[in-house]
Order: sequence, then structure tokens, then C-alpha cells
Amino acid sequence: MTEATVNPLESDLRQSNAQAVIRAAYRQVFGNAHLMDEERCTSAESLYVNGDLNVQGLVTALAQSETYRKLFLDANGPYRFVELNFKHLLGRAPHNQAELSEHVQRLANEGYEAEINSYTFSDEYLQTFGMDDVPSMRGTKSQLGQSNVSYTRAVAMDSGFAGFDGANASLLTQSLGTNSAPAAGPKSPGAGNRDSKRFTISWATATPVGVHRRSVQTTSAPYSSLSSAIQTIQKRGGRILSIANT
Repeated sequence: MTEATVNPLESDLRQSNAQAVIRAAYRQVFGNAHLMDEERCTSAESLYVNGDLNVQGLVTALAQSETYRKLFLDANGPYRFVELNFKHLLGRAPHNQAELSEHVQRLANEGYEAEINSYTFSDEYLQTFGMDDVPSMRGTKSQLGQSNVSYTRAVAMDSGFAGFDGANASLLTQSLGTNSAPAAGPKSPGAGNRDSKRFTISWATATPVGVHRRSVQTTSAPYSSLSSAIQTIQKRGGRILSIANT
């Protein structure tokens, strides 16, 4: 029995192409972050190089990694995290407050992996990027039927080729909450700007809490305390119904 010969030039070309896709995936998913070797998802890289993962699977694995979670959820909170998920995984800004709140609620009620999967396994993702293309920013290119507000939001979120997405506070909270275009220039990420906005969380208790307490309750919190407020509700067995900018 003869063994199939492997053309070294073809092998080198496949390896080079695979590494180019991996670099593009890291740049898109991690928003130009410079990662240390120990922060990389080497197991997912190996699976992709060996043909056991397609690009869609690679992108999903990167976004579900502990490194992504630390950089974009733990460091920013749920609203900015969801904004960045739209950018990194769908290549656009959220369309409206309802879409943003839907994903914040999914994160709170269904968990981290379910939130990531809701982008990379969505019909929109598959129709736009398929299984073998790395996502890319598409909202900054004017498209037929696209509103001026949507275009402006996409431009506001575009940090450029060398910019790092984790360096900014939430950019679209006020724009989405008021259905208006975002400010032309970036705002200071200081706590004063963020805490000028408050959020009302509507949530349901798992069981009745007494004759004088409603099963559906509301909690008000500033932006800086939004994550801890959601966590407190979850620890009490509550289910998030809606989160609104007030």
C-alpha cells in the first residue's frame, strides 16, 4: 500500500492561510487587543488548523473564552459588553434600546455562553458571514435603506484599525435610550458621565413574597452599579424582565 504524498508547498500555503484567518479572527473578536501568549485560545486555534473547527466555530470559541469575558464583560459591565458583542460578532451597532435590552436580559437569565451563541448562531450571522468568513464591521459603509442614525452609531463604535475597544465606556446608552444619534466626539469614560444615567430593572420573583409584596418588582441603579444590581437579583432567585434607561 502506498502512502499519499503531501506536497510541502501546499501544506505551507494551507498553514499560512489558516494563520492569516486566525489573526483576522483575533483582531475582530478582541477589538485589536494585544494578548499575551497565555491569554490566547490555543486549543481553538489547533482545532481550526486541523480542520476540526470552521471559522464560525473559531469565532464562537474566542468570544466564549475567559480572556474575552475578562476584557469586555468584567471590565465594562453588561451594557457595554452587549454593544461590543454586536460590533465584534455581527459587525454593527445595536439597532435600538429593545435589541440591547433583550441581550442584557439573555445574559442575566440564560448565561454567558447563551448570549454569545445568540450572535454567532443567528440567521443574521450565517446570512452575512456564513461559516467560513471572519466577521467585519459593515455598518460604517453607507448601505441602501440604512438610517442616518444607524450609520452614525456604527461610526461612533469604530475604534479604527489600531484602537482597542476595551478602552471606552458605553457609547450608545443615551443614543439608544432616546432614539437619537450619538454625540460626534467620544465622551470621557469618567464615572460622572456614566452615573448621570439610571436604569430601572423589572424582575419577577420565583415565588410569591407576601401579601404586601408584588411578584413583579423594580430596582433602580446607576450605570456603575448595574452589574451588581443584576447579580443581587439573580442571587435572590429573580428573573430579569426588562432593563430600561430612565
